[in-house]
Amino acid sequence: MNNSLISKYIPLGTVIHNLDPRLKLFFVTVYLVDVFIATDIIEFLILFIILIISVYLSKTTLKQLIFSIKSVSVLIFFTSLIHLVFNRTGERLIDYHGFVLYGGALYGIILITCRFSLVVMIMIVFMMTTSPTEITHAIEKSLGFLNKIGIPISTFALVLSISLRFIPTILEEANRIINAQVSRGSDFNEGNILQKTKKFIPILIPLFIATLKRADELATAMEVRGYNTTAKRTRYKVLHYQKYDYLSYVLIIAITIFIVIL
Repeated sequence: MNNSLISKYIPLGTVIHNLDPRLKLFFVTVYLVDVFIATDIIEFLILFIILIISVYLSKTTLKQLIFSIKSVSVLIFFTSLIHLVFNRTGERLIDYHGFVLYGGALYGIILITCRFSLVVMIMIVFMMTTSPTEITHAIEKSLGFLNKIGIPISTFALVLSISLRFIPTILEEANRIINAQVSRGSDFNEGNILQKTKKFIPILIPLFIATLKRADELATAMEVRGYNTTAKRTRYKVLHYQKYDYLSYVLIIAITIFIVIL
């Protein structure tokens, strides 16, 4: 079983790794907004150049990026299929035995493919350079003002942190159960899609039980240690902005303004 993006964090000493997690969270959020408001080839070229620079500075390999595109290839395929069937805008490009390909459909397919690819690849860079703990800390610090209006953002950040930590554990548990089934003669690659799906049903029951057991153990451990959701928490590592963080903020905002007014 493939690991999720959450489990791909690799601690290195690159420039991207050393940036403040609040900055990286802000960058990813703005980048995703830019991807979905971009419609011109120049705008996508700028976003692609930013991605290449991020990949180079974070030392992300080409293999990891290709694997990330494969992970959403089915979604891209079905979205493109919807455009082929229902998008009838623009000129007729191909008319073959009743099948008509319109210019609007082709443009939509290219647009969707570019957007999905950019989104997935930038998320790969973000997850590889930012640990789950840093992500939740960044969310808690960035949205800390919500505590003043009664929204317990600290509790939300804690839940998110626990969830992110649980995902690799659950995947490892699922992989262990699958290997145990394979050693007993099970073959998960035989049959059609429906048959393969049925073979995974027996895995869900022990996986569900193991997950509940781990959650109960975690809750007991937190209760024994006297954890209180209403108490003010302290951090071992305190976030501080550096000069490169401020410079990055300026560049991100400037590029976004350029894309909007272009």
